[in-house]
Amino acid sequence: MGNENSNTHVANATGKPLRIYYHVEMMTLNELVVEAGAEIGGSISETGASVSSKVSSNVKSVFKPDSRVRYIRLPANDYCKFSGEGELFVCVFVEDNHNEKSCVDTISINFHVPSDRSFIVTANHNIKFQKYGAGLWIDDLGYDHRN
Repeated sequence: MGNENSNTHVANATGKPLRIYYHVEMMTLNELVVEAGAEIGGSISETGASVSSKVSSNVKSVFKPDSRVRYIRLPANDYCKFSGEGELFVCVFVEDNHNEKSCVDTISINFHVPSDRSFIVTANHNIKFQKYGAGLWIDDLGYDHRN
């Protein structure tokens, strides 16, 4: 499928499971997820004297099951190698611990990864490039992101 000689890795230091979509071209969010869980409602008192309404902003994103964009599921405190070669664009999401089909947070949309560069998704949801010649958990500034 891809070139096994790729030198691009990702390390997950978030402490949470991630889903990372990747492609050689930029992606659109609607290729990857759909929003679900919106709630709108209201009520009127029996006398009609008061009206209340409710709008929930508790909207979750659900991963599209028919997306044609490749992705990897990366457990907490683990790392993996991307298949293929060349530069990539990555969209990084935090998966719901209780429902792997739901996304609880978006970390990045179309983060550009140059050819043969590895990166770390940090505990505070930043993305840092891995330092050349160092371990997969050490960023460009020399910080070790292992727990």
